[in-house]
Amino acid sequence: MSPARPEPSRNRIAATWAVVLAALLAGLAVLPGVELDRRRAEADSAEAHVAALDAAVDAAVAAAPAADPPAAVALLRVDRVARVLARSVRDRVLVDALSPLAAAWPQPSCLSVFLEGREVLGRNADTPLIPASVSKLFTAAGVLDHLDPDERLATRVVSASRPVDGVLAGDVWVVGGGDPLVATAPYADSFRRQPQLHTSMEALADALVALPLTSVRGRLLGDDSRHEPAHYVESWPDRYRIQLNTGPLSALTVNDGRTAFTTAPEVTTAPALWFVTLLRDLLLVRGVSVDVTLGSGQAPADAAELVRVESPTVRALVQQMLRESDNNTAEILLREVGLRAGGARAGTTAAGAAAVERTVAGLVDPRPPPAVVDGSGLDRGNSATCGQLVAVLESFGPDSAVGRALPVAARSGTLSHRFADHPAAGRLSAKTGLLTGVNSLAGFLKTPTGMLTFAQIVNGVPPDSRVGLESQETLVEALLGHPADCSTAVALLDAPWSSAAAASAAALSPAPATGITPQPCIVVPAPPEPPASEEPDPADTSTTDPSAQE
Repeated sequence: MSPARPEPSRNRIAATWAVVLAALLAGLAVLPGVELDRRRAEADSAEAHVAALDAAVDAAVAAAPAADPPAAVALLRVDRVARVLARSVRDRVLVDALSPLAAAWPQPSCLSVFLEGREVLGRNADTPLIPASVSKLFTAAGVLDHLDPDERLATRVVSASRPVDGVLAGDVWVVGGGDPLVATAPYADSFRRQPQLHTSMEALADALVALPLTSVRGRLLGDDSRHEPAHYVESWPDRYRIQLNTGPLSALTVNDGRTAFTTAPEVTTAPALWFVTLLRDLLLVRGVSVDVTLGSGQAPADAAELVRVESPTVRALVQQMLRESDNNTAEILLREVGLRAGGARAGTTAAGAAAVERTVAGLVDPRPPPAVVDGSGLDRGNSATCGQLVAVLESFGPDSAVGRALPVAARSGTLSHRFADHPAAGRLSAKTGLLTGVNSLAGFLKTPTGMLTFAQIVNGVPPDSRVGLESQETLVEALLGHPADCSTAVALLDAPWSSAAAASAAALSPAPATGITPQPCIVVPAPPEPPASEEPDPADTSTTDPSAQE
């Protein structure tokens, strides 16, 4: 026969469940997910929570019966409730810290923050705004939905005949496969951030020489019929062409359509013709005799393939698009999505945009889908909400093809020069967005609490102002102040319940690295019996390095 347990233990256990039920009801009233302003109005101090718990424990100990609690009640663990309460307090403190920051942003603006799949706060989260380049996240979702991430896009050289004794006579076509990154070495090397992902134009010429090929006679034609013939999105203003925000779009393109890029950049008006012109020049440099007429035209379906050069994987193309905010890559991939989706306007920007909207609709449900006009975010007719952006990011996660493709603060891409002397360096992975009057940022932030997913869009930014960028910096700083999860600090104490509860408020620890107001963490003792049935999650010490190119 088992000896009877001491009376104090029964009292403590009974008191525990009384506190559990009271705390659970109190915690439900303050759980996240209600309107931000209402949450602020209802928020009380951490000290008040601690005092209430202290009083409840003391009263429960005094009045507790000797009998053990029912088995059903024993399923409720006080440390679980403590984590819920602590989480609620932390979230409300974060809301209070962010509210004055967000109120000072240019308007209209929106903000959405999720922690490990749950909403921490939302401010105008469902208000459609001009997103700028963060809309490339939608393009990425559409690309990965319609193309195999491991697929490579081929640029092929085809002909009705093969070389005879090194001589290729007749018509030769170069058929574009929608690869946006074909480039010569000098062009790829001209970018400030190195190395630049690209498909080698020189490799295509080398493959022809290796046939072997010593002479070409006839016509050399560029075929860009895979996508629509328009070289720019119809709704774009003319200044985008003048400012070279993007080059001419084509299924057969080289060097982003630039004919000069060292001093005064210039672009071609005929990308397919420019491609075969460069190929001819590369063959001449390699000693091939080239006597051809250059032009453009569609290759016959029965033309035989001579050689091909393949792009990096689609996964790597998405990385280039997101990390470098590559407008050309975004627009050409969008047209490829339109081709894969099929329909009457296959291969067009409009078809690609419609396909992306359908893909994103499935990711953001029950929210309505965004309005997608182009793939790059240049068009001011695009609209998105912070809630949609966070939903898309949450659907992929930080270790996905999208998450690993994002720029990393002070490390890579469009964030390589930002947050260098900031605690977010190496911890923030986010897509940036910038248009006249628009700043946006959406991505993942590793904090002591866990991985935050967030999106911010600010419209109405004054011209030539840093206020939009500064709002991002203060936002990230505040998010980093979200405190470490209390589950690792829940103490299993044998001390009397009254004194344990009195010590259950953790000291407010300073946060000098971020300058954020310290936030409370409530620690409530768990009962000594029964033993713990689940361990708190270990601290996440993994590191993610999404900087490696494929």
